[in-house]
Amino acid sequence: MNTINTHYRLSHKIQDETFSLAQAGQCNLYIALSQKAIRLAVASTERNKFVVLEDYELITVFSPMQVAEQLRLIAQENELLQQQHWNMVRVSVSNQHFTLVPETLYDPAHRQDYLRLHSDLNPTQDEVLCYRHSGLEAMNIFAMDGALYQSLQELFPERSLQVVHLTSSLIRSILHQTPRTNLRSMYAFVERNYVTLLVTGPGGLEFCNIFHYVSEEDFIYYIIFIMQEQKMSPEQETLTVWGDITHDSSLFNILQKYIRQIRLGKKPADVEYSYKFHDMFEHRYFELYSLHLCE
Repeated sequence: MNTINTHYRLSHKIQDETFSLAQAGQCNLYIALSQKAIRLAVASTERNKFVVLEDYELITVFSPMQVAEQLRLIAQENELLQQQHWNMVRVSVSNQHFTLVPETLYDPAHRQDYLRLHSDLNPTQDEVLCYRHSGLEAMNIFAMDGALYQSLQELFPERSLQVVHLTSSLIRSILHQTPRTNLRSMYAFVERNYVTLLVTGPGGLEFCNIFHYVSEEDFIYYIIFIMQEQKMSPEQETLTVWGDITHDSSLFNILQKYIRQIRLGKKPADVEYSYKFHDMFEHRYFELYSLHLCE
């Protein structure tokens, strides 16, 4: 391997001793891609249980093309990405290039036009994809860098992949485990430099967007601003948080300063986890686990 081009490190790995690659046909492979990390998980469809997790941190990576390069480098030494016989391969991509459109208004011929209203789409470089939210009667239209999309196709030439946007996996998981009530609730999924905010209410999903932050002040500004826009009170509402945040981080400290009730979220229910997952924080890797709940 050309180490000059290597900009990743394996920061976490879990594998249940009962798993082997010979079981791939009875397992799903999940891949979560962002500019800061490439994360893999394996779930047994027979046991409805997560049995493998690998977290690759990306270092000095600044573009989707560089993410694609690192994905190919990881695949050269990673048996999960070399295996072709998974029951299913489902991938999520994290970026700000997405929009939700009511299914009744959706025309496949115009999905690029819908997306252009909300993001700087490059039709010669971006792959425009969509995911149907049956429970919402909505389509999530999103763009994925063409180089990254092509690298996935090259990794798994023998099968079709399902690619979804990060927001789709979060929406599916949150709506799945949140009972419908007359109360409105706010949720935050934290990545390095990005936070996804969602609001649910009696009618289901009411708000969803991704914000880029550089400082703790940016981070809390977006959360308070959206709370105010949604007529929610930082003094009264409970904010549920998942993702790359810890109790002793500066982000968590500023949340506590401005929002009275903060709750760290839990892993998605209705799926089992190997005992080796029990030592991890419940709120970590939510985006990866949530891929199991997509259709």
